[in-house]
Amino acid sequence: MAAPRENVSLLFKLYCLAVMTLVAAAYTIALRYTRTSDRELYFSTTAVCITEVIKLLLSVGILAKETGSLGRFKASLRDNVLGSPKELMKLSVPSLVYAVQNNMAFLALSNLDAAVYQVTYQLKIPCTALCTVLMLNRTLSKLQWISVFMLCGGVILVQWKPAQATKVVFLQVLEASTLLLWSSTQTTS
Repeated sequence: MAAPRENVSLLFKLYCLAVMTLVAAAYTIALRYTRTSDRELYFSTTAVCITEVIKLLLSVGILAKETGSLGRFKASLRDNVLGSPKELMKLSVPSLVYAVQNNMAFLALSNLDAAVYQVTYQLKIPCTALCTVLMLNRTLSKLQWISVFMLCGGVILVQWKPAQATKVVFLQVLEASTLLLWSSTQTTS
């Protein structure tokens, strides 16, 4: 039996895409600015830890709102978090990898140009596509593979020819291929 399709408007999807794009760009620019300014540098591990604590508090708040009462909230935490240590250990592996990735982002932005970092960072999309095919035995459509190769080609060209005009053109190609990949995944799910 097929899962029911959600009725989400195209306008809302475009709004979400625009907000995520702005947040990612603002994050990169702000991080690059704070890591290269003449002021005293802060510890990147502290910034990552504070970010994760904020996300934890937001997640707990959303869970509390969804459960509706303190009793169901406690039961949910007990059953889903404390009651299944094996699942908690499974979740800790990607969490640790993500923490290392975030710390590496601070290191990279301290040493790379923001545009080069942002374009190179998009290589996570082809890596995710490859892992999806190899580890989860899923197939990608022809359009999705074309999008992945376009993204890789754009990253290679930006790294290979760092002229400012070329960067702008290929950043637009990367954005278009990312949008194409995103829209093709939305139609297949």
